[in-house]
Amino acid sequence: MGNLIMSLTSKTILRAGAMASALIVTVPAHAALLDFNFAGPSGTAVFQLDSNATPDFAKTVIAGSDQFGFYNVAGTFGGINGTASTISFGTGIIATLNIVAPNLGFTQFSGSSSPLFSGTANNPTFNTGTFTLKNPFFGNGTLTVSKAAPPVPEPATWALLILGFGAIGATMRSRRDRKSTTVSYA
Repeated sequence: MGNLIMSLTSKTILRAGAMASALIVTVPAHAALLDFNFAGPSGTAVFQLDSNATPDFAKTVIAGSDQFGFYNVAGTFGGINGTASTISFGTGIIATLNIVAPNLGFTQFSGSSSPLFSGTANNPTFNTGTFTLKNPFFGNGTLTVSKAAPPVPEPATWALLILGFGAIGATMRSRRDRKSTTVSYA
C-alpha cells in the first residue's frame, strides 16, 4: 500500500512539473514577422515589421488620406546595414511608401497596384504580395512583402533542450533501477 501511495505521489509531482514547465515555455501568440524588400531607381531597402505592428505615429492629413509610420527601423538601406529614421505608409493623396534612410535619401512612391495594408492608420494589417509603386519623377519601384522565415534557435536553447531530455531520461532510469523492499512483522 505504501508503494502505491508513493507511486501515485511521484506521478502527481511529475505531472505537476510537466504542466508547470509547459506554462513557463508557453509564449503568447503575436503577429507574423514580415520581410519588406523594396527596389527602385533610388536604391534598395530591406527591413522587417510585424504584420499588424502598432505604428509610432498615425494621422489623417485630408479626409480619406491617412498616413502612419515607424521610427528607427533597422535594415539594409542602399546595400548597407543601418537604421531608417522614418518609414511611413499612406492612402489617398498621401504617398504609399516613404523611406528616409542613410544611403537611400528620401524615397517616396505612390499609386500601388493594390493596397499595402488593410484596417486603419491606427491599427493597420500589412498585406503580402508584390506591389508596383510609381514616382512620376524617378520611375517605378517594386515592394515585395512576404512572411519572414522562422528564426533558428540559438545554441543555448538547444543545449537547454538536450539537458532537459537528459534529466528526464536519468530520472526515468533511476526510477526503474529502484528495488522495492517490503517489511512485514509477523
